[in-house]
Amino acid sequence: MPRSNTRAPFRRHHLIIYLLFGAITFSTVAAFAWVFNVSMKTNSEFLATSPWSVAKDWSWQNYAVAWTNADIGSFFGNSVLVSVAATLLGVVLSAFAAYPIARIPFRFSGVVLALFLSGLMVPWMVTFIPLYLTLQDLGLLDTRIGLILVYATYNLPFNVFVLVGFLRTLPRELEESAAVDGAGPARAFVQVILPLLTPGLASVTIISFLNNWNEFFYALVLIHSPEKMTIPLGLFQLGQAADYGTNWVTLFAGMIIVAVPVLVLFAFLQNQITKGLTAGALKG
Repeated sequence: MPRSNTRAPFRRHHLIIYLLFGAITFSTVAAFAWVFNVSMKTNSEFLATSPWSVAKDWSWQNYAVAWTNADIGSFFGNSVLVSVAATLLGVVLSAFAAYPIARIPFRFSGVVLALFLSGLMVPWMVTFIPLYLTLQDLGLLDTRIGLILVYATYNLPFNVFVLVGFLRTLPRELEESAAVDGAGPARAFVQVILPLLTPGLASVTIISFLNNWNEFFYALVLIHSPEKMTIPLGLFQLGQAADYGTNWVTLFAGMIIVAVPVLVLFAFLQNQITKGLTAGALKG
């Protein structure tokens, strides 16, 4: 029998939606193109010509100046260290917290999940003073370790929420079969559940990394030494230097250096994010 055509018919309102998405896409691409164009100008050319004019001679040395003289390389390394360490720690803790809530029946599982979800409703301005005082008492203020711990716990509520929803989509017969073979809960989690949890882990890992990479406020409050600052703080300093020293092209070159790796990472792994989040949304 011929295969039926299941494609939805085109309607007028679809054209409006496509035009709207096209306009958003165009404006986003145009913004990145403008930042790149400015980053390729010399400082004198940027100040003497229109902001929308095309760069006459592409000055690739702006990126080298931003990486070395403007310390973008140091900020970049700090962000990689803090973001990767905090992401791994947060995802591991989230996986071990989500598994008993979703798969092991106990009386107050709903209450425990509600406590985690309450962390999503706490505004950041309520937490930064207790965090500052706690890290100060522990001797972790103005340290990368302190910032890693803050970032790891910052993403816990969302990670647990997503992983619990994902784990509840898996059939319980998996643990029953593992128990018949003599496996306990820990062994069943590592050998049976964890391989199936890969899409959910991938989604929360990528989202946590992007959150940690772009986070500004906690880094601003908790880090004071220039050699320990992350990328958002580094760009903030470059912005101040541009305001008072008119060194704008270095700022735009630093913005491109920071944005491109994240965009490439998201472009390659966006399917994993979508798969993990949509699978976890089937059951709540």
